[in-house]
Amino acid sequence: MFTPNTTRMNTHNYANEIKTDDTETVYVPEYLKNFQLSTKSLEERQSKIGGSEICVLAGGDEERQDKLYALKAGHIQPDDLSTVWAVVSGCATEDLNLAWFEYKNQVEVVNQQMVLTSKKYDFMRCTLDGSINNYKNRQAVIDAKFTLGYKKADEEYSDVIPRLIKYYTPQLYWNAYLLEEHTNRSVPYGILSILRGGNEPSFHEVKIDKDYQLELINIAKDFMHCVKNSLPYNIPDFVEPPVPVQDKVPVDMTTVKSKLNWKRHADTWLQTYGARQSCLEAEKALKDLVPKTASIAFGDGIKISVSKNNRKKIEVLND
Repeated sequence: MFTPNTTRMNTHNYANEIKTDDTETVYVPEYLKNFQLSTKSLEERQSKIGGSEICVLAGGDEERQDKLYALKAGHIQPDDLSTVWAVVSGCATEDLNLAWFEYKNQVEVVNQQMVLTSKKYDFMRCTLDGSINNYKNRQAVIDAKFTLGYKKADEEYSDVIPRLIKYYTPQLYWNAYLLEEHTNRSVPYGILSILRGGNEPSFHEVKIDKDYQLELINIAKDFMHCVKNSLPYNIPDFVEPPVPVQDKVPVDMTTVKSKLNWKRHADTWLQTYGARQSCLEAEKALKDLVPKTASIAFGDGIKISVSKNNRKKIEVLND
């Protein structure tokens, strides 16, 4: 956890510089340079997947996944985020964000900025924002996030926080696994504390699902295998976090934004439902008529192939 040095902040030391091209040199204050990762940290991250990176792999964004592949393969250098306002704002407000969570929930956040690696999976790594030893009498991980709160073109402002929760949830799963391995205590909860602009942070609890956690680990395992062996990576679609059964609610689809698409597909389903049922009944009857000695049965525009284990596959018979 970075603690600002007020002496440095007031001296405006511009000793460090970044060359943006062959002609321009930008001087960066010493305070901002403190947010840069050390050479050691960069080297450790090169061969491992961190908490923020599992969000990229599970997020379904092909461009970002390609960039991550190039980074892990050593084809490109990591971006310097010490002069990116949203990133620096998140770092600078992290202590306050976590302290506010402690105050509002009357719990202590521990293990802040603890680096964890896995003994079982050598590609797993994370830096905890923190954890709570007694959250609902259980152990939990917490991650502090800062957002400027902008909405996407197709969003309402009310959609921003749910989108961020969905995107960052894999990081909670990732960190929860590593904390559980480190402490030998189960971690059934993850918490996102999201600071939006100048608003008070909002707290969002996530229940850890073991199957989804394993799915994320396997995605990262496949990714790093491809990186190490210079193989093309088959980018997965967005891997959506599960919603616990107890958190699911009835939804009237005639009131949501996608109501027109829902109606279109619902009409198609209703129109074809009867035909589908008739098709399934005819398929079963046809398969029952195939002689036991037949390897293939055909006629009247269809054929049924019989496998060695007697499984029957029906297809349209093409001339």
